[in-house]
Amino acid sequence: MAIVGDLQEFSLPDLLQLIERGSKTGQLSIWAPSGIYKIWFYQGRVIAALPPEEEHRLESLLARSGLVSERVVEKLASFCGLEEPLGRCLQRQGLISPAALAKLFRHQLQVGLYSLFALEAGHFSFLPSAPMPYREMTGLSKGATAVALEALQQLKLDQRPEEKLPQPDSCFWRTSTELPLYKLSALEWGILEQVSPSRRLTDLARLLGVDLLEVRYACTRLAKLGLISPCDSPTAIVPSSPLVFSDKLAAVADSLEAAKEKLSTKLPSFQEGSDRVKPSLVSRLATLLRGVRDR
Repeated sequence: MAIVGDLQEFSLPDLLQLIERGSKTGQLSIWAPSGIYKIWFYQGRVIAALPPEEEHRLESLLARSGLVSERVVEKLASFCGLEEPLGRCLQRQGLISPAALAKLFRHQLQVGLYSLFALEAGHFSFLPSAPMPYREMTGLSKGATAVALEALQQLKLDQRPEEKLPQPDSCFWRTSTELPLYKLSALEWGILEQVSPSRRLTDLARLLGVDLLEVRYACTRLAKLGLISPCDSPTAIVPSSPLVFSDKLAAVADSLEAAKEKLSTKLPSFQEGSDRVKPSLVSRLATLLRGVRDR
């Protein structure tokens, strides 16, 4: 029996949660302004998603990405089982890697389902007896609730303005080595441990294996908490390097040397036991500082 409804009365996240809890198998159709979207489920898990545009069909995606041509797919179709997903069949024939299949499935979810979470209105129908779309299936699946959570997270990111975020090539440094008093996410902890004045946000995202936009948002929050600071901030106090410290010692030593020469010129007749500073003491102090600098 088909289930028909309105997204204004029954939201898409609630609908996906209902399908997973009931371990439903079938086809969900959603009417959007751009056309009809079709999502297939098997025992509560998403197995394929197809937007209205023909260019997003699995065979078209394979040909456009250069992985397998449509002609090859047509020839190999006869070797696939009647109820075998096309992606799994191609992998069994050694024509596509698991990583490439995962990327294709991610694309299906992105264009065929995640984009629907921005809809403010629309109609839907769920048909339990719909046949499985084996020519659109990669052989991968994902829980309906996990799909809903990921889609909502992405929608939240898309709605946040990016103009106030740090640029991808900017750098940060950790303002303190003490443990923070705030509750941080796993990503924020990773950033706090890996952030460096010599590491750009693009490098940080690659190192942590996460999306660059997520890193930029996390750095913004950490900066507001005072845990990190941008390297180009005028108020940032960057710890002195040994080279900078050595240069400062050299400047102090040079100043003391000049003071010694001035004292030797203006005060040539120091007496033993005098309470004034002796040039020999100044000379010794300058020599000591130069020795520390040269280490």
